[in-house]
Amino acid sequence: MTKLSIVQGIEEYKTPVTLGDGVVTITDATYTVTTEQSGSTFIFARAGGIVVTLPELTAAASGEKYTFIVGTTFSTAGQINTGSTSDLYSGYAYIFDPATAEDNNTFIPDQSNDDTIDLGSAAQGWLTGGIITLTAQSATRWHCAAHLHGDGTLATPFE
Repeated sequence: MTKLSIVQGIEEYKTPVTLGDGVVTITDATYTVTTEQSGSTFIFARAGGIVVTLPELTAAASGEKYTFIVGTTFSTAGQINTGSTSDLYSGYAYIFDPATAEDNNTFIPDQSNDDTIDLGSAAQGWLTGGIITLTAQSATRWHCAAHLHGDGTLATPFE
């Protein structure tokens, strides 16, 4: 796998910015992410629902990073499952309703059993345009930074 560094003008970054492995458009009902795809961006492009499974976390996985974009509004659930029920989510999901001013909420997983991000309804952020970044923070935790578009009475996507 070849990675590129970006140099802007004549000024080099102290830590080069690394481009990931590219963009993967998901059109199948199920998709399993591999550790080799760390740094990639995945676009949900199937309205009929998608279930994604992340790699199982290990001590060596720390720092792996995946970005997911809601490219199509779902008509049934879109889910991101961890690779093991002992791998849990930390972080947050910020959901806002673009049709209603000041209708927004931030949801935080309780870290006791949240191993699924479920975009199962408009209230949980299944509308097009949302973005979820997942980073392996330890051998048992995925850090989630999600900015999602929702509608109605907003609800947590963590299950």
